[in-house]
Amino acid sequence: MLKIYLGDLFHTWTKGGIYTVPLNIGYVATYTQKYLKQNGIDSEIKLFKDADKLISAVKFDKPDVVGLGFFVWNDRLNHRVFEFVKENYPEILTIGGGPRFTNINANLEGAFEFFKEQKNCDVFVVNQGEKGFARVIKSFSDSNVEINEFKKNKIPGSIINDLDKNGKIQIENCAEKIHVGENIGTIDDLNEIPSPYLEGILDEFFEDRYMPIIETNRSCPYRCTFCAWGIGTQKLMRFDEERISQEIEYIAKRCKNAVTLFIADANFGILERDALIAAKIYDGHIKHGFPKNVAVQWNKTRPDRIFNVAKEFKSIAPVGASMQTLDDNVLTAIKRKNLTFEQILKLQKDLDKIGIKEKSFTELIIGLPNETKKGHLDANRKLIDFGFEIWNYNLHLLPGTEMTEKEYRKKYFKKTGYRLFDNSYGLYEGKKIFEAQETVLETNTLKVEDFRFFRFYHFLQQMMWSKKWYYDFLRYLKDNGVHPVDFIERTIEKIKISNSNINQVYKEFMHDYDEAESFETYEELCKFWSIEKNFNRLKNGDYGKLNMLYTYKIILEHRDDFDNFLIEVADEIIKNKKEINIGNCLDTLKDILKFEKLKFIQIDKDLNLKNNIKGSFNYNIIDWKNGKLKDLKRYKIKKDYNFYLEADHKKSLEVQLKKNKSKNINSIMRDMTVYSDTNQFFYNVKNCK
Repeated sequence: MLKIYLGDLFHTWTKGGIYTVPLNIGYVATYTQKYLKQNGIDSEIKLFKDADKLISAVKFDKPDVVGLGFFVWNDRLNHRVFEFVKENYPEILTIGGGPRFTNINANLEGAFEFFKEQKNCDVFVVNQGEKGFARVIKSFSDSNVEINEFKKNKIPGSIINDLDKNGKIQIENCAEKIHVGENIGTIDDLNEIPSPYLEGILDEFFEDRYMPIIETNRSCPYRCTFCAWGIGTQKLMRFDEERISQEIEYIAKRCKNAVTLFIADANFGILERDALIAAKIYDGHIKHGFPKNVAVQWNKTRPDRIFNVAKEFKSIAPVGASMQTLDDNVLTAIKRKNLTFEQILKLQKDLDKIGIKEKSFTELIIGLPNETKKGHLDANRKLIDFGFEIWNYNLHLLPGTEMTEKEYRKKYFKKTGYRLFDNSYGLYEGKKIFEAQETVLETNTLKVEDFRFFRFYHFLQQMMWSKKWYYDFLRYLKDNGVHPVDFIERTIEKIKISNSNINQVYKEFMHDYDEAESFETYEELCKFWSIEKNFNRLKNGDYGKLNMLYTYKIILEHRDDFDNFLIEVADEIIKNKKEINIGNCLDTLKDILKFEKLKFIQIDKDLNLKNNIKGSFNYNIIDWKNGKLKDLKRYKIKKDYNFYLEADHKKSLEVQLKKNKSKNINSIMRDMTVYSDTNQFFYNVKNCK
């Protein structure tokens, strides 16, 4: 019997990050077992997320095959596991898979670059893994489980590495040692893949805080140059509705330790039936309490179908319209088409009519070809004017995408660097391992200093506007003629020259960016983070994604200082606004800041939630927030509010606090923030009786 271990590994060393159910290798496992059985081959397959558990299993019960999924967050971790396997058990076949290779780079040159680094990977399966992996295993079985014999083959859908691991590797003489198989194509009917959920092989992952993933269709009709989604597929393929319905029910009944469901489709809402699927998911939310929220990659061309899906989700899946840019020259360079503003605004109005009042979120990427500083700021300004939550990302380059091709790089990118991938590092079998992203630091239209400016600008805008810590404050200023973009720009200018504690926070932020996010090489990154004092920052949870790390640094440690600083900036700006009564405006802003501070959930040192907190205010803030009052400063009236949590809300937070338990509250809050609705961190508010 063939014994196979499959890993969709992620870094568990910090106990942080996003734990997701390994649906991908679950598909590979069920399809492979079915295929091998049809060919008279018995097999036993075990699934792993934790690298240490996989290594222990290899030591205790040696398998014939170890297969790992390669992604940007586990490339070096996989390298360490394969290194351990080959150093101790060279007879084990090691197989890689995942989007590291696509039709774009599945060639001799691309394979050479990969195997030069990943010398201990025997074979890599290209594009979708189920079909190719099963055929590799059969070929290995047909070769009497003997690696040298197996490597004589050229297998469709895979690349075989027969390079000398100890000799000097040169691309000029490696053609006979790297066997690139022909394109195997995709599975014609996805339903040939038995459901990993319904087969029960994912049950163990309900015991921890793993977030379930479902896939209802596969492929993407678009070919954005920065993305690998859909490369290698020609048409949209779908799983049967009845199967999906059964999976949703199966998951909802069993998932007690997580709150979020991921939908793995590239464009959910692209099919009419997606509304029925959304209704089924919401039914699980009502009947079983799962999911609390749904993470969705929305369709980009059919607002009518997005509306129908959002209607069925009610409010558990925020509606997104990812733009990436508003510049037509940029869209052309990245081969992308967006929804029009007219379509998006109509969608928002239609959702509002049926009681879904949360504004849509959107995404922008800084560093795309042809994007300018002015164009990016104008895009943020316009999207804020339409009420969007905006997530700004720095462009990072993914292997296997068109954007990483030599000519594309040469045309658009002048400088790139490396930064640590969040929560993706650790100590494994005595070696420190770090994952890195290759980020763009200078383009044909943006200088290095532009990126430095936007790094802190994006942080402030995300914290204050999109994550809603100061949303009401900025909204009030906007209503009085001070745009959030202008206010944030002026805030940065004043922070730079201030003698306040906030200036020190700014310096620490920029120091982290300059020192820890802009390495010229991956080797420099490893050297820096291997230094004991730097490594201890990772070990203690004192470093992470800068936006969220410094959001909670301000919220938890410098809230009063930051609030006072904002009042200073507002005072300076509105002095030039003759139509505004400065005194009334500042009094109102102070009341709003007090309100926003009390809305943030309070957690004691033992991670217990406080509830039913009272606060007194000089203005009728609730009615203003609910749209009943247009001009808050005219409604000065003594109000007492109760800040509280509903039972279900409180229970959800307690589950997350329990699963993310750590001595570092900043780290806990960061882990709870990813892929969750920020509103969960705010109390409900009502008038005191």
